[in-house]
Amino acid sequence: MVVHHPSDTGPETAGSRRRLWWIAGAGLLALLVVIMLVANGWASQRADSADVTATRSVTTPSPAPSRSPGPSPSPVPAETTPPAPSVPDPNAGVGVPSSEVAPPQVQEPVPLTDPAVAVPGVVFSISELEAVEGVARGPGEIAGPSLRFAVSVRNDTAATVSLTSTVVNFFFGAAQSPATELAEPGGVPFPDAVAAGQAAQGVFVFTVPADARDEVQIAVDYSAGVPIVLFEGAAPH
Repeated sequence: MVVHHPSDTGPETAGSRRRLWWIAGAGLLALLVVIMLVANGWASQRADSADVTATRSVTTPSPAPSRSPGPSPSPVPAETTPPAPSVPDPNAGVGVPSSEVAPPQVQEPVPLTDPAVAVPGVVFSISELEAVEGVARGPGEIAGPSLRFAVSVRNDTAATVSLTSTVVNFFFGAAQSPATELAEPGGVPFPDAVAAGQAAQGVFVFTVPADARDEVQIAVDYSAGVPIVLFEGAAPH
């Protein structure tokens, strides 16, 4: 019987070594493959991370650079409009204390039977002055002893004269108290106008106590700004 010593080298021992080398080489190759796969995965992750970072850097707006405030723009001068021409106020004097309003001008009185010139070419006169019994028709009127008279106007000018603003007033007694106007009996207002070369008249009634007719005044205010014509004398009782 032949006994083999462990240190003997034979064909089986050489074959076993070769197998071991192949196993070791395969294992080393597998380890390299694993290392390469891990390295590739790590590189891929870094690339992905870089892409995300780049994307964020692109999409994230950077803060706008601060700017120091520049000088304020100079205001554009407004286009000036020339002032409109002044128009006289028709209500001038309304609401002004009477002490500050100039009293109307009055002409020197003339007798009840004389004519009076308001402006050149416009002549007023009083006629048909008589005592009547006044009749109350409208609100505020009081019936009683009255005087009725006609006021005539003659137009000696070459144009039509307006009477729309002409007013007649009556005063009586020593204190020249104003009388109240009535419409009846027989009151007739002035027409709106009188033609050139023509005459017109109105009829007026005022309540006047019978015992206060020795001294009366009839005032005819032809137009604003024109002195009032004034007739005075004794009236019938």
